[in-house]
Amino acid sequence: MKKVLIIVLLVVIGIQFIPMNVPAEVPTKAEDELEAPEEVLAILKRSCFDCHSNHTTFPWYSSVAPVSWFTKMHVKEGREHMNFSTWASYDDEKKAKYLDKIPKAIKSKMPLPSYLIMHADAKLSEDDKKVLTDWASEAAFDLE
Repeated sequence: MKKVLIIVLLVVIGIQFIPMNVPAEVPTKAEDELEAPEEVLAILKRSCFDCHSNHTTFPWYSSVAPVSWFTKMHVKEGREHMNFSTWASYDDEKKAKYLDKIPKAIKSKMPLPSYLIMHADAKLSEDDKKVLTDWASEAAFDLE
């Protein structure tokens, strides 16, 4: 039993040295950032920006493997799916596609339940969902 504990401890210590590089903040041009009403930005910053922007705030536990792998993988994938920090660089067709997906995503899966475990304040209220849905619809209409 003692040998097993030592092996587990050595593995846990050893995996801390396996890098998973996702920078906390990727430099972007201010003109590429999303422009939206302050109320919308406040909700997005609280509930979405950690994974869907270059302005991620990594908590302390995101430096501890294997949680760090999971966290940084989600951020990387989130940015690949949609990145509010590069919003203005998207063409209108891509923006319209994302704006159409936002209400569906917040209704079905966003923010991810695994994120909400440690970030309860990111949970979207019904009012938050309405604000985001209304904004997405209006912004999509403005693109037409």
